[in-house]
Amino acid sequence: MVLVTALVMAVPSALGQVNIGAGYSGTSMNPSIGDNRWYNGFNVSVGYNIPLGLGFEFMPSIEYHYLTRQEDGVFEIGGASLTVENRFNEHYLNIPLLFDYGYEITPNARIFIFAGPTASFGLYAGCTSKLDASIVAGLGLEEKQTTALWGKDSDYRRWDVRIGGGIGIDICRHWRILAGYDYGLINRTKVDDLKLHHHNLKAGLTYIF
Repeated sequence: MVLVTALVMAVPSALGQVNIGAGYSGTSMNPSIGDNRWYNGFNVSVGYNIPLGLGFEFMPSIEYHYLTRQEDGVFEIGGASLTVENRFNEHYLNIPLLFDYGYEITPNARIFIFAGPTASFGLYAGCTSKLDASIVAGLGLEEKQTTALWGKDSDYRRWDVRIGGGIGIDICRHWRILAGYDYGLINRTKVDDLKLHHHNLKAGLTYIF
């Protein structure tokens, strides 16, 4: 009985530890034709650290990923001044399946490198366009419209599979600081003779229970 109790108590420790994290996300959308576009955002995640032995660890997690970018333009047409604001917002559910290898510098500090794939599914993407027109005579016009970027006839794909890696450090066995880079393997556009890949930078802080 004592042996069984000891084994049951040891299972959670042997399998791993739950963690929660949050941090900054930045994405460069690189088309084969045209300029790169940079999105800023953040991520929050819930995951698990599973020791594999010999310094290796498996780090599966579920992550919410938010990205945004704004483009502004001012045009003068006749006596009218036109201001156009376009704000793009994208929401993703990511599943990183990462492996790390680390070394304990001190009993309270472990440095590691990590790598692995991430499956990414788009939850929603939209563009909110705002048009302000001011006329010299004092008249004005304001219009605002939101358009979904993912739909039945959209040329923008929701799915992506990324591969990447990075570095990190564990402090006092509970705090984890990491920074990484991912490259999107899927061509995100359906437009002929055009390719669009996402390049992602991420840095954040994780608490390990």
